Amino acid sequence: MKKNTVDPSLRDHLKESFAAYIKSKKMRQTPERFAILDKVLEQKVHFDIDELYKDIEGEYHVSRSTVYNTVELLCECNILRKHYLNETQAVYELAEDRHLHLICLKCGAVKEVHDEKVGEYLSTLRFRGFSPSFSSTNIYGICSACSRKMKKDKSKI
Repeated sequence: MKKNTVDPSLRDHLKESFAAYIKSKKMRQTPERFAILDKVLEQKVHFDIDELYKDIEGEYHVSRSTVYNTVELLCECNILRKHYLNETQAVYELAEDRHLHLICLKCGAVKEVHDEKVGEYLSTLRFRGFSPSFSSTNIYGICSACSRKMKKDKSKI
């Protein structure tokens, strides 16, 4: 899976946003929180907290609960988005990027598709008595690799 390639100016902007958010909450700006943010910016496009913790623990002395709490803070301040792309585990990704998720029901592969028309349409929707913060679009089906495998398996019968 591809790694995030975060532009240095975006990286600086996200750090400033996180610092301002932490300050607004009257929380301490600890080196551990910013080390976790740095590692978040190096992760795969979709990552889980256990992957992040394993990546961090070799370089920093930080508890698993600090990682969980910091990731939740990053979600609260709109740096990260939390998704449930399968039934069992939450994954995270940068909130900056708007895209669709194509999820294979057979192998669980997730492919991102950028479609500005869908994003624009979703942003125009209004709901009575509800103010959306963001939208996440997941489309479930069968990927081409699994489809080929299924056709191949049927031809053997």
